[in-house]
Amino acid sequence: MKKSIGIDLGTTNSAAAIKKARVEVLQNAEGEFITPSCVTVRKRLMRKPEFIVGRHALEWLRQEPENTVTAVKRLIGRNYHDPEVQELIRNGRFRCPLSPHSSGTKNSLAITAGGREFSPEEISAHILAKIKADAERALGGEVDTAVITVPAYFNDKQKHATRTAAALAGLKVSRLLPEPTAAAISFGVDQLSGTEGKTVLVFDFGGGTLDLSLLAISGGQIIEIAKGGDMWLGGEDIDNLLVVHALRETAAREDMDDLRLRALIGRLEPGQRNRLLAELKTAAEKTKIALSDSPEACLSVLGLLTDEDGDPLNIEAECSREQLEELMAPTLAALLKLVRGLLTESHFSKELVDLVLLVGGSSRISCVINALRQEFGPEKVLAHERPMLAVAEGAAILSCRLADTQECPSCGKEAGQHDAVCPHCQFDLENHAVRHGLVDIVHAAAHDYFIRLENDQRFLLIKKNTPLPCSSTEVFQLVDAEQELAHIRFYNVVNGREERIGDLWLGIDRDSGGPEPEEPPRVAVTLDIDESNLVSVRAALAGQPEVKVEGTLSRGKADERLFLLLEQTISEADRKGCSAYTVADLLCRARGIIRSIRKVVDPRTGAADEALCRQVEEKIRKAAAIAEAEEAPLTRIYYAESMLNDYGSLIAPALQEKIISKIERLRKIDEDGGYEETMQAMDELAAALEDPGLNLAHDLTQIENACEICHRTEPDKATRFMRAAAAVLEAAETGEEPDIAQLEAVMPEVEDVLDQHARSAQKIHRDIRR
Repeated sequence: MKKSIGIDLGTTNSAAAIKKARVEVLQNAEGEFITPSCVTVRKRLMRKPEFIVGRHALEWLRQEPENTVTAVKRLIGRNYHDPEVQELIRNGRFRCPLSPHSSGTKNSLAITAGGREFSPEEISAHILAKIKADAERALGGEVDTAVITVPAYFNDKQKHATRTAAALAGLKVSRLLPEPTAAAISFGVDQLSGTEGKTVLVFDFGGGTLDLSLLAISGGQIIEIAKGGDMWLGGEDIDNLLVVHALRETAAREDMDDLRLRALIGRLEPGQRNRLLAELKTAAEKTKIALSDSPEACLSVLGLLTDEDGDPLNIEAECSREQLEELMAPTLAALLKLVRGLLTESHFSKELVDLVLLVGGSSRISCVINALRQEFGPEKVLAHERPMLAVAEGAAILSCRLADTQECPSCGKEAGQHDAVCPHCQFDLENHAVRHGLVDIVHAAAHDYFIRLENDQRFLLIKKNTPLPCSSTEVFQLVDAEQELAHIRFYNVVNGREERIGDLWLGIDRDSGGPEPEEPPRVAVTLDIDESNLVSVRAALAGQPEVKVEGTLSRGKADERLFLLLEQTISEADRKGCSAYTVADLLCRARGIIRSIRKVVDPRTGAADEALCRQVEEKIRKAAAIAEAEEAPLTRIYYAESMLNDYGSLIAPALQEKIISKIERLRKIDEDGGYEETMQAMDELAAALEDPGLNLAHDLTQIENACEICHRTEPDKATRFMRAAAAVLEAAETGEEPDIAQLEAVMPEVEDVLDQHARSAQKIHRDIRR
């Protein structure tokens, strides 16, 4: 039987657990409960790279730091230009090279290791793959499903990337669970029972993030009241404080200033420098842990640095708890500010908080515990008995609850998840779940969700802390009655700063018929958030079900790069002021390109179809070349087909067949061929349309087109044009010789209308407004 587990995918360490009759944290292949979130990529000649994960990767960190990725969780779902990512690059804390992904946009991020480019999702997938394999080894069966924990303050892009990493590792995610809620599940199931209710503030201070959640727990139910924290504040930052302290102490002992010491480090060969920095980080972490149990500890890295004369320069520093507290004073102030801000935001006072639950390795630091005890009172602050394992345990409990089956606590046999009693021994499963298990979780939106409108206006779709799942549908107007494209941008607001979720490009296909709208159509935009805080969006034209709307939510990958390339082409056409016929051709191409782009990226794994990507890119470049040349092959096809459909009875059958042949040739070459081939095929169709046998059909088609242009602004002129055409058509249908004098009388005006329309520059609207 396939099994479902809980996974704590941590910044520094990860763990897995399963709940049967009781919760069991699973040992990895090394016999440990904790797996370091560390991946080394080893380049092998003429072969695929080798991935080393966990404890053994930490050992490689000293030898190949430039090929070893730590704290990838800080990068997942991020883009290269994020201020925090740039800060990591500036201070040298991330030793593998970072850059925008070559197949994505500036909203993407790539890590170079082992001579190859990887997305953070791909690196995280190797961590998850090891956890999955180790769990299968421990359980003796296949693991296919997991509840995976994420920081409470992760944004949509980070959660989506985490789910992608799981898919790459062969795991189906039944729920993305906020880490503080997971810890509370572990605590609550053990500590709270019956109808007892508590308001619990979970303070989850891990290696890479601070997560805060205010929860109501009662009778096995957990309601998320509010979330907060800082995704860039964790134990690693404290390690860095200790590294700075050690360097400062060493410089003082050697009678040199900090800049000189840093210059000595900077002049090392890259491999030596990276090894020294890796050793410093490891030593700092050991010192921090030691100070949780001892009043003093020593940080030392010996034999890796020399002075200008080549003499050994050992980095050594004593550190006491008091010194660590002094170093951490700004950090402690930041922690308390975030805690107070969360309570204020949720309209709670600290007196209304019953318990403060400390979770995560960094919560064991004495000055952190003391600061929270001073804030809330010593009797309220509780350290979880298993701070490093609590999150995995909570995930396992929920994973069991979400699975199709459960293990009977009495007989150990398998029962259905929703069975009230065990079918084998009649044990009361329902009552046991109420007394000992999780009954329900009411999740809440982690952030405010906005949509950006015309003129950079911002519209709130879903407010932070809204119970999940939730959905919001709002109706907006397109800015132009004949608009065929829309570009809609979605944002979170995190800690007062806008963070982009993704963009929705719509192609609006009106070829399905129906009257032309008299005013700008309205588009209904729906944003859904599920229990995992994952966002999906969709759109439809309000009141026009016959009109197709194509859309996709981009998140910085290859599809977004193609969308932006298409948008650049459209913007250039706007800047140039292309003719109406060129714009019509470009819009038609854009709709088809949008449909193709939606197929480029696998929505489950995030993998790009490179062959399709190249095809679409070539189509965009071809569209740009056609617009630049002010040509319109698709408009020419539409014109010819319209003439044949409406006035085919006036055209000789042999001539009709010739035109149809040229249309089909142009359509096929336009779909599959290059720019030059398309232009040649268009010229061939144009030559066929110059046959004298088409003169009358041409005149009538031009009159019809002129009427469409005039019917709003000059309806009297449109009526006069159609009256002239109707007289000729009536004669033709009765077999009489048509009197073309009326046509000849209006044709100069018709040609003038069409000429002005052709020369008029058209703007391609893409905005929406409220």
